[in-house]
Amino acid sequence: MVEHKSGDLFVSDGYGQNRVHRLTSSGDVKVSWGETGKGPGQFELPHGMNVGTNDKVYVLDRPNSRCEIFNLNGEYLEEWGDLRSPNDLVFDEDDIIHMSEGGGVLLMTLDGERIGHWGAGGSHGIWLDDRGDVYLAMLSNDERLRKYVRV
Repeated sequence: MVEHKSGDLFVSDGYGQNRVHRLTSSGDVKVSWGETGKGPGQFELPHGMNVGTNDKVYVLDRPNSRCEIFNLNGEYLEEWGDLRSPNDLVFDEDDIIHMSEGGGVLLMTLDGERIGHWGAGGSHGIWLDDRGDVYLAMLSNDERLRKYVRV
């Protein structure tokens, strides 16, 4: 779940309906979109998602190895393919996307340009703190969380 600057909440429902829901701050549904499939606006598992400062909704569709991008009302805009099991994404203060995917963290611009990749092992979630330190929720049972300190 992600809170937009308007107060609306965006929720990916990947383990139930393969949809994304936009809710008011009180929990009323404004709009929902998506269905099971491989085409534009469809999902096999909308896993991680986030809303950029550009008011675009970035939804990671893990089994389809892609990121689909929508406007705030669920209108399909584009997609980026050839991702490796994308799980989660966050934006830093410079609007760089940090995406946890199979085998590491992919760095991209808001327009989809790949600008870096660093190997950190398979992670399920990613978060940045206000210092730019990176936290990864790892897939391995013997290692739950990793922290990478920005230097």
